[in-house]
Amino acid sequence: MGSAKNAMMEHQDRLMLATEYLVRKGVLQQCEVHHDVYEGNVDLDDEFWRYAMADKKRGANGPVAWAEDLKPREYTDLLVEARDSHFGDECGYCAKNRYRD
Repeated sequence: MGSAKNAMMEHQDRLMLATEYLVRKGVLQQCEVHHDVYEGNVDLDDEFWRYAMADKKRGANGPVAWAEDLKPREYTDLLVEARDSHFGDECGYCAKNRYRD
């Protein structure tokens, strides 16, 4: 496998972990039935970033051990990308089933 493909797969894995982190922090919501992830009601404000960076500084013992080797800017960019890649104010599958005629 080429190095570009490995880098892409590693990025996708980290993006998934960042999404899971944002769900745990309440920034994103996850449907209990369909496991679809969508926007929460929390913005990435200064308080969020303070806690997110403290979590990263805990290293391998912290809740974001997967981000231990990332630079702070790479970490914050990944969290923003994870948030921006999920949109809508509810699960798409639930909304689709509710509006089905």
